[in-house]
Amino acid sequence: MDLKKRIVILAGAVGLFFYSATQEQLISVIADYNLGWYQLGMPIAWGVVLGGVCALLKFRWLLSWLPPVVLIASAITTMGIIGGVAVYVKHQLFVLALPPLQLGAIGIGLYLFAVSLTRLLGDIEARSSESEKKS
Repeated sequence: MDLKKRIVILAGAVGLFFYSATQEQLISVIADYNLGWYQLGMPIAWGVVLGGVCALLKFRWLLSWLPPVVLIASAITTMGIIGGVAVYVKHQLFVLALPPLQLGAIGIGLYLFAVSLTRLLGDIEARSSESEKKS
C-alpha cells in the first residue's frame, strides 16, 4: 500500500474521533473559535489567493513542496469530512458539524493553493515563452 492510501486511511480513522465528542464540547469549540458558515469559505478563498500571489511573485521553489502539501491536504480533508459526517450521524444537527468541516475546508484550501500556484505559474511561463518566440 502506498503512502497516500495510508495517510487517507489514518486521517479517516482520526476523523472518527469527532464521533465521541459530546454536544457540549462541540458547542464550546464553535463558540471558542467563533465558527460559522462564513468561516468555512475563508480557508478555501485564502488558498486560491495565496497560490495566485505566490505564482505572480514566481516562487518556483514552492513547487518542490507541492507533493507533501497535497498529501497533507488530502489527509486533513478526509479527516474533516468523515468527522463532519460522524458528528451529524450522532447528533442529528448539522450545525454541530462545523468544527470538523472547518478542518475539511482547511484541507481544501491547501489543495487549491497548490492547484492555483501550479496553474497560474505554468500559464505565466507559457505566455512568457510564447512572447519570446514572437520576438
